[in-house]
Parts: sequence; structure tokens; C-alpha cells
Amino acid sequence: MEKLAIHGGKPVRSTPMPPRIMFDKTEKQAATRIIEKTMTGNQALDRYGGIEVDQYEKEFAGFFGRKFATAVSSGTAAIHSALASLGLEPTSEVITSPITDTGAVMPIIFQQCIPVFCDVEYETLNPSPESIKERITKKTGAIIVVHLAGMPARIDQICKIAQKHDIPVIEDCAQTHCAKYKGKLAGSFGTLSAFSLMSGKHTTSGGQGGMVLTDDENLYWNAKRFADRGKPFNSTEETNLFIGLNYRMTELEAAIGRQQLKKNKKIAEKRRKIYKQIMEGFKQELVAFRIVEAIPDSEPDPWFLFVHVQKDKLKAENQILAQALQAEGIPVGKKYIIPIYQQKWFKEKNTFGTSKFPWSLPYARKIEYEHCCPVAEKALENHMTLYIHEGYGNKEAEDIINAFKKVENFFLK
Repeated sequence: MEKLAIHGGKPVRSTPMPPRIMFDKTEKQAATRIIEKTMTGNQALDRYGGIEVDQYEKEFAGFFGRKFATAVSSGTAAIHSALASLGLEPTSEVITSPITDTGAVMPIIFQQCIPVFCDVEYETLNPSPESIKERITKKTGAIIVVHLAGMPARIDQICKIAQKHDIPVIEDCAQTHCAKYKGKLAGSFGTLSAFSLMSGKHTTSGGQGGMVLTDDENLYWNAKRFADRGKPFNSTEETNLFIGLNYRMTELEAAIGRQQLKKNKKIAEKRRKIYKQIMEGFKQELVAFRIVEAIPDSEPDPWFLFVHVQKDKLKAENQILAQALQAEGIPVGKKYIIPIYQQKWFKEKNTFGTSKFPWSLPYARKIEYEHCCPVAEKALENHMTLYIHEGYGNKEAEDIINAFKKVENFFLK
């Protein structure tokens, strides 16, 4: 048997995977056009006085079939602005997934609300509608639904549960820019939806950026106001209406984002193609590794792939498997993240000084977080991450399949 590269053998792939090239001349021309305008002294890069941010908002809303969009400076800012638009009372509870970025949870705490974590479906690592239903109390003020890794959650079921209790739903589409569920784009189901437009996501507005979508005009204005320090947009008031933050997007970012939005469908098509090729190859060639599949009636827009590891069939843990695959030239990680409630900042409640706000506020319900989501913990331990992008072709897919096959053969019991 040929030795694995980690043990000195020849790797499956000796050249690096192709880099992801997000920009071409269209973004360059758009950015140059904005810079040249500022050189006349008639326009700054701020959105006020320009047209790019306004147009980007209209085009983004139109792409997702929603009435309103407000552009912000990051995905975290999008979650924060969407949540703030609801005007929840302190100690209100917000249900969300423990498998997410901290930027999707910290806004809950900044609003002095209490995170409540629902468990996930083992097969998809997306929020479980049944677990969400179990977590609802009289204090539940909102539900944030994470569409993880470009795979749609069962958003219709979750919205139906939420509507029964009159609870607004925020879709977190940071990792899902062009996925569909039952013919509709993820991001078009909830009361609001929030997008990250940082570089590395499916599309970007020039490094950072975010977007909030909704069909509710009042929430739209509140989100826009919050993202600009509570300014009295669409109001007769002359001073700010409430506290907020400066989360504005610039004209330069929007100009780039508008060009990226035009490529969104094509990027999704290429990513779906590579995902399907790898998934089918795993089904045919492997017994201990499996690519996580999207739920029925959906079209994923993969950001990365979860690889299920059948541990009882292998003689190594994820750490060793990941090292072996990396030595074969394949971009994998041993696991995705640690559940939010197990992270240092959350466990120690390192929030506002030593106050432990919002948990120590009067009327806050005591919530036990330790092992509150056992399925999520198990799923994270049993899945590796495989990074792909739209620049991959047949050769990359074949190399990935062959590398996993080689590693599986070496470690198979």
C-alpha cells in the first residue's frame, strides 16, 4: 500500500488548489469610477450624495423578491440592525442555533436580550424546528434561523411555528446567498433576513458589508435608523429617534457589491456543480466518509461542505484524518467550531465589565446552557469541513475524492 503523504508518500495533489478569484475588470472599473468622482471634489465616499448604496439596496431587494433593503457595514451589523428594529424589551429571549458565528449571537447580548439555543438536525447541522418549538416561552421575542454552510434550513416549518406564537423570524443568510427552498430563495421567508457581504462569502461588497431585507416598512425604517445612530428617517422629527450605531455602507463598497450581485446566480451554479460531483463520488467510492446533503425540495449554494465521519469504521480521530488529508493537498478542517455556549466569552459571561449583563438583569429567566444541545455537540464532533469554491473544476473534484479514498483505505478498520 502506498504510504500517505503525511508519512512520506507522494500526495494526491502536489500543486495548490486554485485560488478563488472574486473580482475582474467589472469591479475594478466600478471602484475606479467612484474614486475618480471623488477627485473632482463633488462627491465623497459616504453614501449621502451618492447613488450606489441606494441602487444596491434596490437591486438586492429585487433579487430576493423583497420590498425593502438597507445596506450596512457587516454581517454582524445586519443581524444587529434587524434585531434592533424589533424593539424588544431587555431580557427578552432570542432563540438561535449554537452552530453559528459569534457575530450572530453578540448582537442579542448588545440588545440586552438572552440567547436561547435550539438543537440542530444531526443530518444537516441546521436548526431543528422541533427543538425551536420546545424552546419557546412567554419571553421569546424573536427567532434567528441560521442557514448553515449554504444549506437551507426547514424555514417554512419554523415560520409556521413562529406565526402560531406571533414571534418574528430573522433569517441569517450570511453563508447562503443564492440557495432555494421549495422554489423560493432563502432570505425571502422570514420577517427579516440578514446577509454578510464580507470577502470569502459567495459575494462581497468589497471586503466587508451586510444587508437587511424585509417586507415590513416599519421594520425597514427602524433598521435603517438604527444603522445610522437612530436618525429620524421618514419622520418629521428633527433629532434622532433612539440610540443606534454607525453601520453605514460606503459608495465604494456598494459599487463593488452591485457588480458582485450580478454574478450571484452563476457563482451558485458553479458551486452546486462541484458539490454534486464530489457528493456522487463519495457515494460511489467511500464507506466511512459522506458529504452532508441538502434537505429535499432545496437547491443549496454551498459555502463549504460538511463531511460526515463514520468513526466506528476508522482507526483515527478527526485530527489525524484532517492532517492526512491536508498532506494530500486537500483543504479540510477537523471540525467547524465549538458551540457558542461552550466558548470562553459566553461561559464566563464576559460582556459589560463585571456586570454579567444581560443575564444578571432583573426579570431575566435563569437558563442552563451546559450540554443544552447534545445533537449539535455530537454533530460537530462527527463532521469535518471541506472547503470548496466556484473556481474548482473536474480535476479538483477528482483529487478530493481520490484523497479521501486514499486516506480511508489507510485508516479503515
